[in-house]
Amino acid sequence: MIRESSGGEGGGGSDGNGGAGGGGDNCLLPEAGAVDGDFLFSLSAYLNPRAPILFVASLTTQASDGGLSFSLTFQPLVAADRKTPTGEPFDVGPFALSADGKFTAQLPTLVVPGDANPISGSELEATITLTGGSLCAPADFICGVVTGSAARPIPLNLKGSAFAMERIADPSSYPAPVINCKRDPANPLP
Repeated sequence: MIRESSGGEGGGGSDGNGGAGGGGDNCLLPEAGAVDGDFLFSLSAYLNPRAPILFVASLTTQASDGGLSFSLTFQPLVAADRKTPTGEPFDVGPFALSADGKFTAQLPTLVVPGDANPISGSELEATITLTGGSLCAPADFICGVVTGSAARPIPLNLKGSAFAMERIADPSSYPAPVINCKRDPANPLP
C-alpha cells in the first residue's frame, strides 16, 4: 500500500497500493491493535528481485503521542521451502505512522542465516530502511522501497530494492510471495 516515489524505486502499480486500503487522502488509519497479525514479508534485493528473502513478520500497532505506531517481529524462513523458521526472531520498532499512513522504518543491523538467503546461501548482514505508506485499514497488503546496504556476504548498496507484506490468513498455508507493490510474483520453488 504505497504510492510510488517519483524515483520509481521498488516497482508499483498505477496507484501503487495494490488495491488494498487506499493511501494519501483516502487513508483510514486503523485503530490500535485492529490490524495486528502475521504477514509473509518479502525482501527483494534489486540484484535478483524474484528470489526474495522471506520472513514471517508479526505486526503490532499501538497508540502513541496522539497517533499510531507499529512494531514488527521478523522470523526468517528457510529459502528451500519458504515455510520453516530458521535462526532467531528479532524485534524492530516502534515506528511512527503519519496521518496518511506513511512510514520510514530504520532497522538495526540484521543478520539473516545463510539457509534463508536464496541468492547466495551465505549469511547476510545488512542495515536497511523500509519506506512505505500507507498502512491503512484493512492493512492486508503493505509494500514499499528498501534502501541501505549489505555488509556480508558482499558489500552492496540496496537502493532499488523493494519489500511487500501480505497478511497470512491461514497459518497452515502461506500466501504465494510477491516482491513489490505491483504484486509481481517471486520465482517458484525449484
